[in-house]
Amino acid sequence: MGPCECQMIQPTIREEISHYLGSSPKPYRIPSPDGLLDTGCTCWELPPLKDEDKPALLRYQELTSRIIQLAEENKDDPRIHMLSMEANALLHGGQVTKRFGMSLISANELLSLDKTKGIRKEWWELHARYSDQGICIFQGTRSGVASTIADTLIVMPGQDQYEFLRINRTRGNNHPVDTEQIITALKRLEHAFGISVIYASMDLVEFLFNNPVDAKSVARIRQRLHRLCPSAEELTSGIRLGRVALWWD
Repeated sequence: MGPCECQMIQPTIREEISHYLGSSPKPYRIPSPDGLLDTGCTCWELPPLKDEDKPALLRYQELTSRIIQLAEENKDDPRIHMLSMEANALLHGGQVTKRFGMSLISANELLSLDKTKGIRKEWWELHARYSDQGICIFQGTRSGVASTIADTLIVMPGQDQYEFLRINRTRGNNHPVDTEQIITALKRLEHAFGISVIYASMDLVEFLFNNPVDAKSVARIRQRLHRLCPSAEELTSGIRLGRVALWWD
């Protein structure tokens, strides 16, 4: 299933996005039993992130991975102390707990330290620019791994963001919920609080709350989402952050 054939991305918009991203548009295809399926959407490769543009979560993961690697080679390597100081500086302002002598912080807590919530700035800028011009914009990964930083921008003709879930046939693998049930639940959330879908695949949907959720509503939203996806992790912190991923693995 794909967007209606009569719907197309305006050539001027394609050119503007290509110029802005510095890459060429390609058809966005997804896996199917018969091979890759053309969705009617278009995608662009995003430019590599510079260190200063990386979300705190990604930078922290890179630093801690490097520290572990150096420690395995030589625990007295002087670079370990320098990298540890840089990693700890990223935690400033976050809710850190101590356990077994280590500083621990959740992924959502680290994401909360970034005004972009870990979402590529290209998505924010283009979503705002073209929100009323007959297209929907999503971010994605070529690897298909949910935790990977986005490296692809996807544009779908039409303004019904939930059509992207239908294209991907988003549904529960470990919980009996189909695409239309997921869409109905998200539409109810959108009506009450306002949400923007930022990505979807066969077993995943990720979305943002357009406005901060008041404290009184967090528990109620969490109950709704837990019924929809019982295996979802860190729902409370995700709702407070304003970025939620539902993954039916």
